[in-house]
Amino acid sequence: MKILQIPVGPLEMNATLVMDEESKETIFFDPGDEIEKILKVAELEKMEITRLIATHCHIDHIAGSNEAMEKLQLRLEISPIGVSMLGNVGPIAASFGYQISKIKHGGLLNEGDKVTVGNTTFDILHCPGHSPDSLCFYTDGILIGGDVIFKGSVGRTDLPGGNPNELMKSIKEKILPLPNNTIIYPGHGPETFLEDEKKNNPFITGRVNLM
Repeated sequence: MKILQIPVGPLEMNATLVMDEESKETIFFDPGDEIEKILKVAELEKMEITRLIATHCHIDHIAGSNEAMEKLQLRLEISPIGVSMLGNVGPIAASFGYQISKIKHGGLLNEGDKVTVGNTTFDILHCPGHSPDSLCFYTDGILIGGDVIFKGSVGRTDLPGGNPNELMKSIKEKILPLPNNTIIYPGHGPETFLEDEKKNNPFITGRVNLM
């Protein structure tokens, strides 16, 4: 499996490409912006993008969805909780300088579902707190984490639908039980090992461990 993260847009959100190296099948997580740039990378890597998935429906993760869907002829897959968020995307997008018409979604992804790319299968974890619709995707030693946990930090909870207690509960119950050698590919910033976050992330060593 090959994983590429490409920072895009004013918030440097990590668009994430996950490719099965044998079949070249690829999942494109979080089509936030600069779609042409991402697709050029995919072309150079000979990736065949077969699924388009949002870890959650905040604007920096979905602003490029319509362009990506048109170019790839795919539908955006999201959590059912994100459906109502897509309906309100226009005014929120405008506040960030984006002019976006309504985004249509395709498949709905729930906790317990599985997402397969080539010979690799990801388990879906619902991890609300940063956003009520936040999904993480786990396979052996790999976590596509969205904005739940970062290197040295966690997702903000001051946006609509955010809840700090829910976020800490999600991290404690869904993320921390994963193997220590799990590599976290977050929605912003560099990848990190779960073991390092357990030891060094102040939000985990402090608040989560006190729960």
